[in-house]
Amino acid sequence: MNGMNGLDRKCQRDKLRFVRISNQDLVCRDCLYRYDDSVIWGNTSKCEMYETVKPSTVIDSGKCDLYDKEESL
Repeated sequence: MNGMNGLDRKCQRDKLRFVRISNQDLVCRDCLYRYDDSVIWGNTSKCEMYETVKPSTVIDSGKCDLYDKEESL
């Protein structure tokens, strides 16, 4: 046995790749409501404006209806 489980084999067969996204990859990069995701990676999917997680359109690099640009000091 080569040590691969079913998910490993599926990823290899389907050529799936898991790549971390961050707020820097999204419209959220300069949003007033974003959470810091530099230490806690799960914060990329959350912000102050959504009760649970951001909509999939935002996570898929789309626009956000609740986006509010953070003012620079």
